[in-house]
Amino acid sequence: MAIIRELRPGQRNQPAAAPGAAPSAPRAASLAATILDPVALGGLVEHVETDRFFDLLHDVLNTALHIDNLVAIVFRNMGSPLILHQKSPQQPNFFRMMYAQGAYLLDPFYLASKDERRAGIHRLKHLAPDRFLESEFYSNYYAKVAMIDEIGLLCPFDDDLTIHLSLGRRFGSQRFSAREFTAFAHVEPLLAALLRRQARHPIEAWRYIARKERGQADGTVINIAQDWLKDFHATARETEIAALILQGHSNISIGQALRISGETVKVHRKHLYAKLSISSQTELFLLFIDRIKRYSASGQRP
Repeated sequence: MAIIRELRPGQRNQPAAAPGAAPSAPRAASLAATILDPVALGGLVEHVETDRFFDLLHDVLNTALHIDNLVAIVFRNMGSPLILHQKSPQQPNFFRMMYAQGAYLLDPFYLASKDERRAGIHRLKHLAPDRFLESEFYSNYYAKVAMIDEIGLLCPFDDDLTIHLSLGRRFGSQRFSAREFTAFAHVEPLLAALLRRQARHPIEAWRYIARKERGQADGTVINIAQDWLKDFHATARETEIAALILQGHSNISIGQALRISGETVKVHRKHLYAKLSISSQTELFLLFIDRIKRYSASGQRP
């Protein structure tokens, strides 16, 4: 998961070519050739459905792209995601502590997995709402994982499940270029096929366990908000607005989504905050996260 920011002074840039030297081919141009190389591809195929697959995939992609983080998870329409692969050099591991425990509900990639965008390659900045960088989700999660950019592959497994492969770059690296994005998109069909095969057995085991669980709540932002805010006598419109605020939408963007004016959004927002006895988006976010934790503690996974 990633932050989208401009490079700050002192951050690493690509080394300049030596005087008089012929310009080198862009690294992205070698991505398709790298992953389609018979030796590299053979290694991936040989280790599909093993614990080594994602480490090998990271090595292959990193040869051409340079990636700091590689995360593979499975989103479902209702309920918490399945983590296929995640390694973090950072402690504490905010991904497992916060993201996997419920903050994923506000991730633009998770939200995209629930509509027509659930197949394909995306950049975070193309999926995120207009005020995402000002959202509390960004401040309380994305800023803590020290990422500057992310490319994500969304791959439908079936009507309910979507596999998400996330490639991230942390502070000290450059953002992905348009050329790199295009090159990664070129190998999407191959990666999607490999990911479906790799995820098959973990998903079968996950579903077996899920069948034994009962009383799971509908794990969407709007449904959790409805369950949570009904105790405060929030209206249906206030609940819709709360869900959109949490995702990072501005008053104008909310108005466009709900076909009401920005001023009307402000009025509903003021009434909502009064009912919750809060005065800021930060407090709204913290109340939402607390509600998710209560879901988990009661056995009703968000």
